[in-house]
Amino acid sequence: MADWRDELNTLGRRILTPIAVLFATYLVGILGYKWIGGAQHSWLDALYMTTITLTTTGYREVIDITQHPAAMIFTILLLLFGATAVVMTGSMLTAYVVEGDLTAGFRRRRMQKRIDAMRGHTIVCGAGQTGTAVVRELTSTERPVVAIEGNAERAAVFERLFPGVPVLVGDCTDDEVLTSAGVTRSSGVVVCTDDDKVALVTTVLTRQMAPKARIVARASDERSAARLKQSGADAAVSPGRIGGMRMASELLRPSVVSFLDQMLRDENRNLRIEEVLVEQGSALDATRVESLRLHKYGTGLLLLALRARDGAYVFNPPAATAVNGGCYLIVMGDPASVGRLQEAGVAPR
Repeated sequence: MADWRDELNTLGRRILTPIAVLFATYLVGILGYKWIGGAQHSWLDALYMTTITLTTTGYREVIDITQHPAAMIFTILLLLFGATAVVMTGSMLTAYVVEGDLTAGFRRRRMQKRIDAMRGHTIVCGAGQTGTAVVRELTSTERPVVAIEGNAERAAVFERLFPGVPVLVGDCTDDEVLTSAGVTRSSGVVVCTDDDKVALVTTVLTRQMAPKARIVARASDERSAARLKQSGADAAVSPGRIGGMRMASELLRPSVVSFLDQMLRDENRNLRIEEVLVEQGSALDATRVESLRLHKYGTGLLLLALRARDGAYVFNPPAATAVNGGCYLIVMGDPASVGRLQEAGVAPR
């Protein structure tokens, strides 16, 4: 919203001012020629004379000024000042369009309308290396995303990488920027900034504005992770710790890591491990694993585990395992099949 006011101020300085000068010159010309022409000439004649003078067209004069020295001086002055105003206004308009300010303003407004229509989307704060990886995963699984980046150059690079993802240039610790990103309607916020203080402020502000949103924040170390959780983050991730675990896994279990990498990078099948909430009263509530019939929702859908309401996990659950409202199904499959299963988990019986 603040950037819209800046755009209007810029528009006023660069466009409206020269247009106002041109309009005033035009008005002076019309009034002057009407006074020179007298009652025998109409306002249309005065408008015509002003137009051919300012545009230096040179058509026939409908108001004769050859016998009026004062009228000739008036025309000379009008021509000098008016032609300057015409050239200045034309150059300003051309520069504004060529430099992209006008189209950029329209593009930002269209982007804001798209964001305003979003519900249950994810906001990614920070479009650096970590934020880019997060957005890539979210878009590959068909999740709606909005990004916030404070650096304009980095935001431009991000827009080229993800042309379908709206990106706001602003400070994620600013409540107006978060409001523009639709934080109150979002389902989750990922804070990817490498500044722990910025991450802390963003987490606190987001929790106040969106109490039900899931917040995942980047932390530089375990101490920062603990502070972020105390401030309202649902989870805090340390890239250094994750990187160390990945390196150890590459050493100890390379085949498992290779399998997971291939699953995440396979653009043809686009398989993912997802969680599906079973709500009470839904079509999946009060059933058993053998009754799920996952093949109905898509080929290749595989049940890996079940998380009960008390948080306990049942890995590779037997066919007789009860499926009740409030539990989570941990499944592997493509986004479309998982989406159909999620719909069944919330649809009434």
